[in-house]
Amino acid sequence: MAKDPILQVETTCGSLLYELQIIWDEVGETETDRDKMLLELERECLEVYRRKVDQANRCRAQLRQAIADAEAELAAICSAMGERPVHNTRQSDQSLGSLKQELGTILPELEEMQKRKTERRNQFLFVLEEIENITNDIKGQEQLVLPKPPIDETDLSLRKLEELHCHLQALEKEKSDRVETIRKHLCTLYSHCSVLGMDFNEVVSQVNPTLTDPEGPRSLSDHTIDTLDAAVQKLREVKIQRMQKVYDIIAFASFI
Repeated sequence: MAKDPILQVETTCGSLLYELQIIWDEVGETETDRDKMLLELERECLEVYRRKVDQANRCRAQLRQAIADAEAELAAICSAMGERPVHNTRQSDQSLGSLKQELGTILPELEEMQKRKTERRNQFLFVLEEIENITNDIKGQEQLVLPKPPIDETDLSLRKLEELHCHLQALEKEKSDRVETIRKHLCTLYSHCSVLGMDFNEVVSQVNPTLTDPEGPRSLSDHTIDTLDAAVQKLREVKIQRMQKVYDIIAFASFI
């Protein structure tokens, strides 16, 4: 059976004090001097004990603060991700043992949730960047090096992520529709230019230079689509006018 460490200390101190008494007897210390030295010894011992108690108190306070901070961060992460807390606090569970044991229990859980939060945050960042890129394409903004889009750290739930995915899908559909609209306009414009003997690339570059670059990104803005539509309508009118002139010439020739 293990001995009580406090009892061992008391036994050791008693042995040393007994040895000190023998030395004092041999030296011939007076009772007054002995009392002074005992008081001094007691004061020094108390100071040592007080320092150790203060040190232990600071250690306990630090452990409690570390646990509280870890619990608060864990609760905040779980709340942001829309999940229930995975750690039972001391208020709800008194069987966690010592403070060190409790901290040792919560830290791995916190590290796991921090890892999951980082992964979830990266998912949000990817979707938000895609949304921003497509939005810029639709608005016709230049491709600039922009800072990463802001993320609401208080709401990283799957519900919010699904909302962003739905928004992204809607933007992708809109972008696809715009690409198809521009493609049809370009085909019509090419047909008109072929009939009228006009330079297709020159006509298109006047609408928007990006439309003549097969490798680079094309403008998908409302302005580009409207301008392209106007160009199609203009060439259609020119085509009709020229055809009418041809019909008039043919009719006049037939009349003669």
